[in-house]
Amino acid sequence: MSLRPLRAAVETWAPGRGIAADPLHRIAAAWPQIVGRNVAAHSEPIELSGTTLLVATRSSAWSQQLQFLSPEILRAVLGLGPGVEVKRLAFRSGGLRRSVRRAGTVRGAGSEAGSAGRLERGNDAPLEPAADASEALARFRARIAVSPRAGAACAACGARLDARRDADCCAPCAGARERARQTEIQRLVYMTPWLTLADLREQMPDMSGSEFERERRVLLQRWWSMLDRARRAGKLSASGIERHVASSYVLLQSRLPPDRITPAVVANLLGEETARLIWPGDGPPAKPPRPGRSGPFVE
Repeated sequence: MSLRPLRAAVETWAPGRGIAADPLHRIAAAWPQIVGRNVAAHSEPIELSGTTLLVATRSSAWSQQLQFLSPEILRAVLGLGPGVEVKRLAFRSGGLRRSVRRAGTVRGAGSEAGSAGRLERGNDAPLEPAADASEALARFRARIAVSPRAGAACAACGARLDARRDADCCAPCAGARERARQTEIQRLVYMTPWLTLADLREQMPDMSGSEFERERRVLLQRWWSMLDRARRAGKLSASGIERHVASSYVLLQSRLPPDRITPAVVANLLGEETARLIWPGDGPPAKPPRPGRSGPFVE
């Protein structure tokens, strides 16, 4: 059963029988009271097939929202009285028959009847799903700004902070700051792998011993993976970056100054096969060359 044109309804009209007796029309007339004005502005019951009610929605997001509310909607529909027998709801995105304008925000349950207030997601909920992640983040920040828990603004992006947190920036900016620091430490260690922690602190005074050891292990594991891939492939990459990586690996792993690196140290740390691949000919040099100014800090 679907909504009929007015002409067809008038032609079949008889005394004592009107569209008010049509279950679909009764549901459509009560729809704003069943789901609330805001939700009704983006959905519409359009067909009753047996005991299944088909509801058209503005988008798949609205269909999903109403799907979650199906049990409550069914109870409200069955509460319309005798003659309305609906046991299942089906949803179809798009195809609203009427022009729908953006409904205003409902303030309070007194303006709605029945279960309308229960189906609204919140007094300040947006009527439409966000178009993209940037819009969603902007809406979230706007809500946080008026939250009673909002504290000072993030020093990096300006987002409001939770007043209960003792921090000068938000979690995403704190993560970006930490990643930038890790990259800077890795760059410093790659370029000067023979320096001790005390020497490195001359360039980065606030570097802690735990930070140095953590980034040292990260680099050694990453570099060994690169060297092992080259060994298994039997050749170096076109850029030859493995030679720089091998030099840094030997110096950082051995913790020896460059003038104390011998071919035996290189072969012991890299393995003879890898050492011959990196430095062919007469074998590894007596002292590996120092790394260049660029290298694989972050994969």
